[in-house]
Amino acid sequence: MSLRDKQEITEVLYRYARAVDRKDFDRVADCYFPDAIDNHGGYIGTVDGLIEDMKSRHATIDSSLHYVTNVLIDLDGDTANVESYCLCHLRQVPQVPGGPQSRVTVKCRYVDRFERRDGQWRIADRIVVFDESVTEEIVDELDPSWVRSRRSPEDPVFTGKP
Repeated sequence: MSLRDKQEITEVLYRYARAVDRKDFDRVADCYFPDAIDNHGGYIGTVDGLIEDMKSRHATIDSSLHYVTNVLIDLDGDTANVESYCLCHLRQVPQVPGGPQSRVTVKCRYVDRFERRDGQWRIADRIVVFDESVTEEIVDELDPSWVRSRRSPEDPVFTGKP
């Protein structure tokens, strides 16, 4: 069953990335056990506190993309030590409509302990290990006629509509 377990763990990581990027904080919480501890840079504590911290930090972010790669999983029964790389692009709302925006690119790794409880793999403990954070000014030149990503349940991934 190890390949199935590894796939289930990997999908939790991917669901976490989607949930953060769509500001679907209930789904973020679903990736963790309620008693999990997350060491997330400026925040260390429970999942409920992490969600409140994310809501505050993401309030002014209009675009968020988390890429999770290089997933290595060491299974040991109902626990797994997992390391995955993460590249994040976080773009701030412009101060002037149509004006320049700050985009932060963060390189980090998730060092997780997953557990399987009642048949469900979830994060039991997480340490985010940071490599770099770079801020740059950008101008979004996306054609306005193209379908835009939304950080909400109105995103096409949920609605199936533009």
